[in-house]
Amino acid sequence: MEPSHEILERLLTKSVWTSEEQAWMLEYLQETDQHALRQLMQEKFEQDQTQPTNLPLPISERLLALIHEQINATPVPAPKLYWKKWLAAAAMLIMMAAATLIYLRSKQVQPIPVSKTTLKQDIAPPSSNTAIITLGNGQQIILDSAGKGLLAMEGNVQLTKKADGSIVYQGSSDKYLVNTLNNPRGSKPIILMLSDGSKVWLNSESSLRYPVAFGAAERQVEITGEAYFEIAKQAQPFKVAVAGKGIVEVLGTHFNINSYQDETYTRVTLLEGSVKVYLQTIDASQAIAIKPGQQALYLSDQQKQTAIQVKNDIDLSAVVAWKNGFFNFDNADLKSVLRQLSRWYNVEVVYQGNIPKRVFGGEMQRDLNLSEVLKILEKNNVHFKIETDKLIVMP
Repeated sequence: MEPSHEILERLLTKSVWTSEEQAWMLEYLQETDQHALRQLMQEKFEQDQTQPTNLPLPISERLLALIHEQINATPVPAPKLYWKKWLAAAAMLIMMAAATLIYLRSKQVQPIPVSKTTLKQDIAPPSSNTAIITLGNGQQIILDSAGKGLLAMEGNVQLTKKADGSIVYQGSSDKYLVNTLNNPRGSKPIILMLSDGSKVWLNSESSLRYPVAFGAAERQVEITGEAYFEIAKQAQPFKVAVAGKGIVEVLGTHFNINSYQDETYTRVTLLEGSVKVYLQTIDASQAIAIKPGQQALYLSDQQKQTAIQVKNDIDLSAVVAWKNGFFNFDNADLKSVLRQLSRWYNVEVVYQGNIPKRVFGGEMQRDLNLSEVLKILEKNNVHFKIETDKLIVMP
């Protein structure tokens, strides 16, 4: 049988251990005198080999406990210089064993070895649309369980669901009936065609309140959350009331409104045509016109007074990426990124400790599992773990 020193030397340089080798090492560590181990520790210290060894988890745990016990015990008689070397070598191997132990423990809970994400379960992207339409009489229609075809008749207006899942209103009515489309968190965007032919893409955690049929004077709807509009051109203006902020007025145009309550600003971004934006507290004569490629921001100070600021040269593809099946993080901070993820994957974001400031850029598909998105984000030195419906963020 090989001398203990040679076995130890060989094992501590191996990347993979057999079960027999692990059993031998555990038995060796039960002995009262580990002279060969102390000698090898001194040699490693003198060679300055500071990289963690590839110890199996049970070995690393036992070795770490053993070294602590030996350092705390009364030292055997030995030359003073040798004991200092032994103590330093032991301290070094404690760090080596601890580093290996931490690495192996984290490795055991990771489905992908290169990731630092600790997963108790993964979260898939939304597979369907779970939006709900509330009719004028209070009846609710859950769209993912509703079959295609006619869903309801309100006055002379037909409400139908197409094969692609989009919702269409067709017809006219003398009655003023209001419907509400609510698209919850964790739901795919839904496409709605209003009775005037205008199309609306409604993002998750968003709602749209609208008449079944528009009157002759004007067309007006109300939004919370985020929506993209393609307005059918008609003589009467089309107005979007942004809850608690202001009014967007158009004739025929393409634009995006982002008005989530947990975002710093409400943003109106124009892609095509022309738009007037004004506050709810003033009339349309004081509206600010924006051009394609511009963005109007509704700003509020601590006194809740609101103003409008116009930004130029907006990356339009980033603004409507959600509509086209992508996340686009255009110089976005971590909390802004995670707000998007929380709406899409329907998770609560919890921060632990002081999270460093990080800025993200780039685009990725929204059909990825949450763990795949987190793997990409972790390249910026942020760590995550998923616990049921919570996403925990750690420094």
